[in-house]
Amino acid sequence: MASTSTAGSQGLKVLEASPVVLDDANDAAVGITIRLHPLPIINMSEHMVRSSVQPIGGKSNRIAGALLGNHLGREVEIHTTFELLVGEEDRIDQEYLRARQAQFKQVFPTFDLLGWYSSGSIPLPQDMSIHRQLLEYNESPLFLQLSPSQNAIGQARSKGELPIGIYETFVDVSHSVRPDQGEGAGLEKGPDMYFRPANYQIETGEAERIAVDHTSKPPVDDGDGQSSLIANLTTQQNAIKMLLDRIQSIVSYVDDVQAKKLPNDHESLRQIASLVAGIPASGNLPEFKQEFLTEYNDLLLTTYLSDMTNGISTMNELVDKFDFTQVGNDDGLGGIARPSTSRFRSGRGAHRMGRNAKMNQ
Repeated sequence: MASTSTAGSQGLKVLEASPVVLDDANDAAVGITIRLHPLPIINMSEHMVRSSVQPIGGKSNRIAGALLGNHLGREVEIHTTFELLVGEEDRIDQEYLRARQAQFKQVFPTFDLLGWYSSGSIPLPQDMSIHRQLLEYNESPLFLQLSPSQNAIGQARSKGELPIGIYETFVDVSHSVRPDQGEGAGLEKGPDMYFRPANYQIETGEAERIAVDHTSKPPVDDGDGQSSLIANLTTQQNAIKMLLDRIQSIVSYVDDVQAKKLPNDHESLRQIASLVAGIPASGNLPEFKQEFLTEYNDLLLTTYLSDMTNGISTMNELVDKFDFTQVGNDDGLGGIARPSTSRFRSGRGAHRMGRNAKMNQ
């Protein structure tokens, strides 16, 4: 569990690793409902990989982008993203942001700017600096952080999650001072702002599943020319080999127990008996053999019919080609007489006879 420290007069707990993140994970369940679609995840991953492979100015810069989607009450849906330009001192290019937002409004008029995303393991004060610049577009923007570290990826994989954290804005008004109150009257101080962890869930529509289906499949060919079929067969071979090793271990254990080489472990024997009882009792039953032979013969017959069909189709193509070549023979020797070709040949012969008669005249 992360260590915490107390901040503020109300005893707000913040993470020791970051003074801008509240440690109220238990209260996150009662916050807003956030649904994250696959397209933003793909966009952020591509943005992060491209930034690391093709760094700007010779160094890898921290990525930043805007989150777009729908916000209805306490339900938020993040549909897509676009990149942000962040200059020196973590200043967002506001002109570029407004231009990109206007372009998306023309295509998706119902999408609003919900917040922004970046990379890192935990939000830091410099993230809050960028976060405050988006308050003029959304009074309570979200912050989505994608963690590329191996440690974060391993922890997320063990939990069946993604290395993504989403934070909502928490404003502490207890530190705000009005001009006529408190020590230092006449100086107005704004409220403190924190990141509060929020729960989220992956939302996928039918069209999105079709659009991103290729991302979940292995490539057709890798650098060594190995096809996906070979990769799948290798995976199946490894799984079958592991199953065989475990079965052999069980058989060896039972043999040693029967030979009095090992003591009886009734719990293990009961588990083995339960496992064997769950296997279909086909064995050497005559009904099983008859059914197996029937299905085997049906499969052979289907294969035989398929080969016959291919042979007939090939023979038909050969006959058509032979017929076509014989129709073009002026002497008509060896042709295959068919109604359509006969009419064609008769027409050509009549035309030739008429032409010869005119020449003789």
